[in-house]
Amino acid sequence: MLTEKQIRALKPEEKEFTVSDGRSARGEGVLVLRVRPNGTKEFYYQRRKGERKIKTKLGTWPTLSLTEARDKCREEKELVTSNGTFGDLLDAYVAKLTAEGAASAVNVKWAFKHYITEPFPNLVKRPSSLVGPAEIRDIIARMIDEGVTTYCNRLRAMLHAAFQMGLAQDFNPRSYLDSKASFGLTTNPVASIPVQADWEQPGDRALSVEELAALWQLLPEKLSLVTAELLKFLIASGGQRPEQLLASERQLYQRDHLVIRSKKGVEGERALHVVPYNKLMQASLKAMDEVSTTSRYPFMGKYQDKQLNVQSLSVAVRKLQSRHRDLFPTPFTLRDLRRTCKTLMGVAGLDKQLRDRIQGHSFNDVSAKHYDRYDYFKEKKKGLDRWAAWLEKNVTTPKG
Repeated sequence: MLTEKQIRALKPEEKEFTVSDGRSARGEGVLVLRVRPNGTKEFYYQRRKGERKIKTKLGTWPTLSLTEARDKCREEKELVTSNGTFGDLLDAYVAKLTAEGAASAVNVKWAFKHYITEPFPNLVKRPSSLVGPAEIRDIIARMIDEGVTTYCNRLRAMLHAAFQMGLAQDFNPRSYLDSKASFGLTTNPVASIPVQADWEQPGDRALSVEELAALWQLLPEKLSLVTAELLKFLIASGGQRPEQLLASERQLYQRDHLVIRSKKGVEGERALHVVPYNKLMQASLKAMDEVSTTSRYPFMGKYQDKQLNVQSLSVAVRKLQSRHRDLFPTPFTLRDLRRTCKTLMGVAGLDKQLRDRIQGHSFNDVSAKHYDRYDYFKEKKKGLDRWAAWLEKNVTTPKG
């Protein structure tokens, strides 16, 4: 290995020459010192790529000391051996969610593309280990500048989870050898980015009967057919979770009921949730069958094998509300429809336990969790039929 004394003693020759700072593992590269005929001594990180030698200049001695050069060389080695880019990290996280059957997978993929990949094409090509808090800040700041509020916290949470996955992949002794990419992460850069707490107030907005009726009457003319029928189906079904409903493929829509694979919670805790049809739900499904009976998802997006994106649905609801402030003086979101249905089903005479079962809430007492295997299909069917009758009387029928 080189020493400062050896470097100082090296004399220039007619042709430049290099001296290695010792050997390293195959493929990692090595620190070399180039001595030019004019006496200049430069440090390089040298590695092989195929038959070629690739050199990266680190600095000039003695401005850059031998110790500092070794530190820089070590950083370069980490970048070479850690070949996973920021884009690779995002893709790997989406793949993980998809493999787990997480309901959020499609939405996360959309968010990464819309808020990161498309507006920051150069950033996603950068090694993940070089993406720091400043880059994450710029991503979130751009969203805020465009008027995005609560969802910037959602993206922050997605990014935090993606980097945590990358850290676990690099340091998990049981799985790192099987990983296709190493990200070279030592910390999670998202941890330094604060949550915008004032945009995380608990929701309490529920539409009144008059507002829900106004929304229902607007749907056919103001939104696309698929979006309108999906919102009708969500309301008629008692406020199912839209991300779970959209993730349910056609084969889960049976003759008289829908099977939703609840994808909340960790693997092993997800359960099937059966939702019987009422007449309003069947009417929406019939309208979608007139569009296509072969699409992978009944409520399909632009392409037959793609579902409608929940974020697109959320944006459509927000825009509809903003265009009709005379009907909806207080803003509401897609999430508020679930709360609205929960509230108004109580007005329609459904007790809380039945409303909880219709919406697929889990019951965590010992009896329900371990012993109760009754599916409550008849009770839910009766409750949803009663809900449909109440909607027809108070919401779906235009007031003359």
